[in-house]
Amino acid sequence: MQADSTLQAVLFFCLLLAASVWDLRKRIIPDSICLLIALTGLIDFSPVNLLGVLAALPLLLAALYKPEGIGGGDIKLTAAAGMVLGFVGCTAGLLLGLTASLFFYLINQLIRRLRKLEPQKASQASLPMAPFLSLGFLAVTISKILGGIVS
Repeated sequence: MQADSTLQAVLFFCLLLAASVWDLRKRIIPDSICLLIALTGLIDFSPVNLLGVLAALPLLLAALYKPEGIGGGDIKLTAAAGMVLGFVGCTAGLLLGLTASLFFYLINQLIRRLRKLEPQKASQASLPMAPFLSLGFLAVTISKILGGIVS
């Protein structure tokens, strides 16, 4: 792995961690963190990575369809991660992150039933998405570092 790729991965990890913590505490992802993640994509830049911003399109369409569902910060975080991971990598990370959030929700519902609590409606179970998205993006980054199939 080249020094540029290592630097990019370390900064990407740190910024995703910052976005996750911020989202957990304040339920917002600052534009500055998204901008820094996008700029991180310039460290080991490939013009094809510009297409990575398109991976955020499904989130944008979902937010337009149901505005209270997905926040703008999640969309910007995904687009910024696309600058680092490219379209294929960002899409894979997005799918992994969304799958992780689904499993978390289902396990939460199961625990609520086992404790004989009333299950939350999906519309009431608002989750901060940055930790889940970050998990997916980090998994793809680690896969790239280890020579995985996502490129």
